[in-house]
Formats: sequence, structure tokens, C-alpha cells
Amino acid sequence: MALALLEDWCQIMSVDDQKSLMVMGIPVECDEAEIQEVLPETLKPLGRYRLLGKIFRKQENASAVLLELMEDTDVSVIPSEVQGKGGIWKVVFKTPNQDTEFLERLNLFLEKEGQTVSGMFRALGQEGVSPAAVSYLSPVLLAHLLGQAIAHAPQPLLPMRYRKLRVFSGSAVPSPEEEPFEIWLEQATEIVKEWPVAETEKKRWLMESLRGPALDLMHIVQADNPSISVEECLEAFKQVFGSLESHQTSQVKYLKTYQEEGEKVSAYVLRLETLLRRAVENRAIPRNIADQVRLEQVMAGASLSEILWCRLRELKDQGPPPSFLELMKVIREGEEEEASFENENIEEPDEGDGYGHWDNKADN
Repeated sequence: MALALLEDWCQIMSVDDQKSLMVMGIPVECDEAEIQEVLPETLKPLGRYRLLGKIFRKQENASAVLLELMEDTDVSVIPSEVQGKGGIWKVVFKTPNQDTEFLERLNLFLEKEGQTVSGMFRALGQEGVSPAAVSYLSPVLLAHLLGQAIAHAPQPLLPMRYRKLRVFSGSAVPSPEEEPFEIWLEQATEIVKEWPVAETEKKRWLMESLRGPALDLMHIVQADNPSISVEECLEAFKQVFGSLESHQTSQVKYLKTYQEEGEKVSAYVLRLETLLRRAVENRAIPRNIADQVRLEQVMAGASLSEILWCRLRELKDQGPPPSFLELMKVIREGEEEEASFENENIEEPDEGDGYGHWDNKADN
């Protein structure tokens, strides 16, 4: 950014950026003498000035020079460009009220978003700028600090592509593009963990997927608690839009779920897991005994072979019950062994018939 370069260059040279300007787009082959030939005619209304330095800008494949104005100058007479060798040279300068105007617009924008300047510094990783300090800083210094914070922001805070959520409105009549709430919530819970940004940015991305009553709720919870986390926001959505199933109903539904006819044990366990997680979320089953409850329900509600039942019984007696994935691994292995055993016992062609065929041939 040209203005940021001007500010940084002035800081390095210890000159006032309000009394300096930068000329950019100068061909590389132009030496100082050629530059001094071009500038005086165009910059004559500015009075005396001195050339402080020259740099090469790789991204433009051109040079830039920094000039210090030696007299008080009306910014209205500063030209925006210079007709020089090789074409137009751009003139960059800073107006006296530029910092103040920028901060006024910034504050207005942040106010609409329910945020503050100090909050923005925190989002940029600058924890040391407190709300009290912000109120005492001059616009010039505050704009400079903000520019430095943005320049040194961690990479994830820069523009990026990210995995977006599906739309959710919470309306009584959802649109065709919407997912049911339970599916949307499960997706949102997983995806927000992948977003490598600060909580403030996560909440902004979450809001992009919301419409109608759901968006209204998001505004309400943020107004009530500006520092609320994304996880707490999703918990609020669960309370408002989630199932009203009672603790007892969740528990009974889980304990009354059995393996259906023709259903594999592994498919039954997968179906059972959804109900178990819902019961845990509704606090119908304590989270710390979920593995134990899962194992006991599978042993009680599934039609297990003798070998598989013995394996599960052994797991139960040996120590800590298996997790969902560990249990599923044992069951899948058992199902594959049973399928392999059944294939080995498929009837072969009758050996007696074969012997008789060869015997008849020998008689002939």
C-alpha cells in the first residue's frame, strides 16, 4: 500500500509524513540528475523541497523517491501525478485530516458490527492496546499503530478461502437449500474447529450462513455478551432450535432400541450411536459412562453370535470399556470372520458322482 510505504519511509528517515511526499513509477534507468530535471517544473507551486532518497520497488519494476517539503504547503496544490520520462509518475501524499477521517469511518463501521477499536487490535494479535489507552491516543498515532498491527498480522487473518457452512434460518418453513437443524449443527460444530482465525472472525463467518430468526438470535446473544465464543453461540442455537426431547425420553428411546431383522450388528451399533450421543447431549446419560452404556446395550439389544458375545463379554470384564471406534472394530472383524467361515462351508460338488463317472468310463 503506497500510503503505508510513505509513512514507514518517513519514520525511517525521521521526517514528518505530513510534510513529505513520494513519487512512484519512475523508470529504473532514470538517475537522480534526470529526476531532478523533471520534478522542479511540476512541483514549483510547493516551494522548496529536498530529495531524501530513492528505492527500487520490485513489484512495479520501477523506482520511487521521497521528498521533504521545506515550506508549509496547501495540499490542494500538490499534483497527483507528474509527466516524466517513460510516462506518468504517481505522487503520493498524506492530507492533514486523513487519519481522523479514517478513524471516524472505522469507528462507525465497528459500531455497526458491535465491535470496538481495542477489540480489533485484539483480533489482530495486539493484546497490549487497552480500551483506556485507545481513548487517549491521537488520531495520527492510533492510525499508525493500526497500520503496523495490520502489517504484522498473522497469515490466517489475511484474506483466505475457507470452508463455508450451509444456510440455516430457523424459520417454520425452511427454504429448499436449508439442511435440517440437527444436520446443520453437526456440520457447524465440526467446521468451526477447522477455521484458523480468531473468535471474532469465526463469529462473522458463522453469521454469513444465518438468515431470519437464526440471524436475529445471533445478534441477540452477541449483544448480551460481546465476548461470547462460537461454541457458546452454537449451544444457544441448540437450546432455541434443537429438539425438545426430555431427558427421560432420550434415555428410554436409547434403551428400547434393538437390532432389527436382517440388520448387521455393525449397522445397529452405528444407528445406536446417534441416539446415545443425543441422550448424552440431553444429559440423560452421563458422558463419563457412555462407553460402558454403549457396550451393555449392544450386548442386550443385538443378536450376537456366540463367538462375538464372548469377545464383548471379555472386553467388559477386562477393564475400561471400549470407545465407539474400538467397539466397531471388534464387531466388524467378527462379522468378517463369520462371513469367511460361511464361505468355506459352501457345499462342494458331490464327490460320489464324480467317482462313478470315472468308474463307468473305465468299464467301457
